[in-house]
Order: sequence, then C-alpha cells, then structure tokens
Amino acid sequence: MRTPLTPFFAAEVPSGPVAGAALRFAYGSVFLAQTLLALVIGTALAAALPTSPRPNDAIAAVLLAFGVVHLPLGVVLAWAASRAPGKGTALGGAIAAAVALSVPAWFLALAVLSAQRSPFLFAGAGVLAVGYALGFALVPRFVRAACAPVVRGEDAVADQGSSAAS
Repeated sequence: MRTPLTPFFAAEVPSGPVAGAALRFAYGSVFLAQTLLALVIGTALAAALPTSPRPNDAIAAVLLAFGVVHLPLGVVLAWAASRAPGKGTALGGAIAAAVALSVPAWFLALAVLSAQRSPFLFAGAGVLAVGYALGFALVPRFVRAACAPVVRGEDAVADQGSSAAS
C-alpha cells in the first residue's frame, strides 16, 4: 500500500508538496489513532461499570480545564520538536504534536465515563477540535524543517569554523 509517507522517505530532501502531504497524513493518522483509543477505552470502561455515575460540575470543569491547558503545551512541544532541519525532525514534530494535542480526547473520555452534562461534553469536543486544527496549522513549520538541508559531518565542522571566525 502506497501512503504519502513513501515519497517522503524516498527523497533525500522532499519537496514542499510531498512533505506537506506526508506530514499532514502522519499528524492526522496519529491524532485519529489516539482519539479512537481514548474512545474505545472509555466505552469499554463505561460498559464495565456496575453502576451509573452521577454528573458533577466541578469534576467536569476540571476535566475541561485540563484539556484546555494541554493545547498550548502541545503547540510549544511541537514548536520545539521541529526547530532543527531534516525530515526526521519534522516527522517527529508532527507525531509529537498529534500526541500532545489529542490529550483532550482522554479528558473527554473521562467526562463521558463519569456521565458529565452535555454542555461540558460539547465544550470538550470543541477543545479537541481546536487541538486538531492547531496541529494542522503547525504543518507548514514542519514542512519548512523537512525541506531544509541538513548539514552533516565535515560540512558541519566547516560551517562551525567559518561562523566562529566571523
């Protein structure tokens, strides 16, 4: 099966469109996998509960707040993870962004599991959607990192020597 990652890995330095397609695919796939895992585990736990829990607005607010706090943390993590040039760094940044920005799915699963009220559930779903959009907004940064030439070996030593001399 050919995925958008195949030409990305085949190229020494991928073109912008190739890198964009591959990194969007990687981000979306990991985000979806993390969200589905949270949904499946939350549903399985809800089915295993012997009694139905009662909603608690304080718990729902805390779960929602934890989800909101993870959004800027995810952006900062992804930003830092993609600072160096190279397609490996860019792919790592996209995966880190997907994992970090999909953390609100776990808090949403806990809110569903603990039978929280609908406004909190809708707000949690909104936070998750914002996280998804933030990750896609970071993809151009990952593309720039993937398309930047990587300085290796003797070239790196020569570059360090010339920058120290100036």
